[in-house]
Amino acid sequence: MANAIIEFFGGFIGNIYLLTACLSLLPVTEIKGSILFAVSAGAEPLLAAGCALLSSALLAALLVFCYPFLLSRAERSLRIRKVTSFLTSRLTERAERLNGDERADHGNRGAFGVFLFVAIPLPLTGIWTGAMLAALLRLDRKIGFFTLVAGNFTAIGIVLAVALLAGDRANIVFDAFLLLAALFLVVAIVKSLVRKGKKKDHA
Repeated sequence: MANAIIEFFGGFIGNIYLLTACLSLLPVTEIKGSILFAVSAGAEPLLAAGCALLSSALLAALLVFCYPFLLSRAERSLRIRKVTSFLTSRLTERAERLNGDERADHGNRGAFGVFLFVAIPLPLTGIWTGAMLAALLRLDRKIGFFTLVAGNFTAIGIVLAVALLAGDRANIVFDAFLLLAALFLVVAIVKSLVRKGKKKDHA
């Protein structure tokens, strides 16, 4: 799969490290998938990790400032709410649980929950969803940003270790990551549709 990505994007992005940085910005691959891609494509691991972390930190800064505005608009607009309901339904439940802990621990557990969420080396638990979780928790923007970056840094260490241990089989790990990401996405969509169906039945 890594070779297919290089061939597809090769005409637009010829540099492997720039391609790694770009992949770290995509919701499906994010920083975890981009590191697996870089190692499986033969890039220098630490340099690739640095490029991915920098681009992902820039994305985190953007989302931390944009998400609260988008969520406030969604509360006032039915059309926007319908679009964002799929993204926010499960995260809202998680945020409500963390908010209960947050009140009991002066806000520390809310930020720590976001950190753990992003640090988990699984698909769809990166900056995009982590920043939305931070917005739902109404974390301070600076705290949210540094929490996301710290979670990403931890995730890089875990994924990089796995990729290096895999060695020549890093491409298999990358393929498995993409397959798992697709599976997670399908499950999330199905659960969202089932939840909407139940709400309509109760209504």
